[in-house]
Amino acid sequence: MPWDINAAGDVVVGEGDDGAISSARAFRWTEATGIVSLGALNGGMASVAYSVNAAGNVVVGAAFDGAASNASRAYRWTQATGMISLGTLNGGLQSSAYDVNDAGDVVVGAADDGAASNALRAFRWTQATGMISLGMLNGGQYSAATGINATGDVVVGEAEDGTAGNAIRAFRWTQATGMINLGTLNGGAGSRARRTNATGDVVIGAAYDGAAGNAIRAFRWTQSTGMISLGTLLNSDTDSAALAINAVGDVVVGWSGDGSNMAAYRWTQTTGMQSLEQWLASNGVDTSSSPAALAATAVNADGNVITGQLQNNHPFIARVTPAGNGLIDIDEYYRSLAGQAGLTTYAIQDADLVLNGAHGSPMRGLLASGQQAFWVTGDWARSDHGELNGRLGAGEIGYGRGLGDRLMLKFSLGRSDGRQDTSFNGDTRLDGTYVVPELIMAVADTSLRASISGYYNNGSARIDRGYFNAGSPTTSRGNTDVRTAALRLRLDWLDAAILGKTALTPYASVIGYRTQIDGYTESSGGFPVRWDSRSERSTQMRLGLDVVTPVNDRVTLLGRIEAVHRFENRGENARGEILDLNAFSIDGLAYRQDWLRAAVGAESRLGPGIGSMMLNATTEGETPSWWLFASYRWVY
Repeated sequence: MPWDINAAGDVVVGEGDDGAISSARAFRWTEATGIVSLGALNGGMASVAYSVNAAGNVVVGAAFDGAASNASRAYRWTQATGMISLGTLNGGLQSSAYDVNDAGDVVVGAADDGAASNALRAFRWTQATGMISLGMLNGGQYSAATGINATGDVVVGEAEDGTAGNAIRAFRWTQATGMINLGTLNGGAGSRARRTNATGDVVIGAAYDGAAGNAIRAFRWTQSTGMISLGTLLNSDTDSAALAINAVGDVVVGWSGDGSNMAAYRWTQTTGMQSLEQWLASNGVDTSSSPAALAATAVNADGNVITGQLQNNHPFIARVTPAGNGLIDIDEYYRSLAGQAGLTTYAIQDADLVLNGAHGSPMRGLLASGQQAFWVTGDWARSDHGELNGRLGAGEIGYGRGLGDRLMLKFSLGRSDGRQDTSFNGDTRLDGTYVVPELIMAVADTSLRASISGYYNNGSARIDRGYFNAGSPTTSRGNTDVRTAALRLRLDWLDAAILGKTALTPYASVIGYRTQIDGYTESSGGFPVRWDSRSERSTQMRLGLDVVTPVNDRVTLLGRIEAVHRFENRGENARGEILDLNAFSIDGLAYRQDWLRAAVGAESRLGPGIGSMMLNATTEGETPSWWLFASYRWVY
């Protein structure tokens, strides 16, 4: 359950079940990290996050404290400190923190007061003062602070009012006035304040409404109007509650329902109470395919970004901003971004296909001094890895010449084409023009042949990133330039062993890849992203064995077995910003580092030239899964 959102709308906090430990944990969510557990307090059993400051870097809540026999303790969390217990009042039993000011240096909540027989008291905490009781309302027995303004000098909450038979009343506290009763709705039985706006002059919460048979109603309070009911979404709804308010105080969010059905709402003076779906529909968003929003639990400073819980129990973010309108299931949207973190990997796959396909057999077609060759070559491949399924292709023309008995030069010009299916029916296309210069030389008076192969591809990418906006498939599109360079050093021991008619040539190679993706900004869709430029390097070592068996004077069978080790275990992070929402950093793809490749094929004299074909397969999905290589070359 998400409980709060920061001022910009890019950090969400709350509580969720941690499957790794079967217990509830406080979480903090950003697009950069997804949902991250904030852990426990000194090894305690469970925790919850109730509020986050304006910048999103201070979180407060309650956690069982393993150092206090799992008694509940208010805590304050930062990245640097982790969870820090704020203690209790005068040695009391328990405490919980419910809100934090914009700067993150004033915390409010409720704690058992050891000096008052462990009666629950509202508190205000600062580093300088520690936990200070805010006292009681007219001699009542209980109080709790649930909200605080931006500067931390106005606190709101609920307390028993000693002058009203200890009935619960919403209160507003300042240092000058102490606790002030905010009254009730039309003489209702009680009221509870939940939050206040940035300046502390607008308060929201829930109260029994005497004019509605003491049903619970969301309220909004100001000094000039007193407590005003916000009503319900439907005439059939029995109750409503206000859970959050924006900085100015003119947007309120919460829930309305009839006991068995709930719906999230957004309220303004102009529109009254609208369901979240009505608000989005009035701004052009069709929500008919989305799970219903059950409760709106937080709103950003501007009032145009709302978070809460969907019917499927996933947290959501809904917004109406200049950058786009819509609603996203946070879990699903994060997956769509993670799918695009592999863009650099797709470009390296294209290079891998060329260097280990069309140029994977440098010892075939060796030229004597003065001989020349011309060829056309093509590779057709599939790359399937989980839900990331794609196809690749490359075609080239090339020229080679023997420069002496010990040296051969080759040069190829080609086009690459790749298409990768990504999450939620997304699609990435990579096209480019590449060159491959290659030098093959004999090593002294031995059967060893060394080769140096270069690769450079200048291309472009068209990215259609798929995700669900309000439950409907949508796409945000972008275009960018892609450049990939590679260098391969390879050593072959030509015909190292002869078994009957079969020649065996072992080899070893090292390939270094580097790809560069320019930054770009997506268009269309409700939640487009500006992606930063990024680059990625990959280094592979390959050990293999080529097998050549002549069938007759025209046909030769070919085979290959190869082991590959990649030195990197993860791709580079992808960074950017969801427009008008937040910056993020997505982890690069996790790589398998070791895999095998096998190939079978044949070559034959066909007319004036030689045709060859090989079918390759690998055990690794981040490189082409399988591909077919075909070539025809003329030697003269």
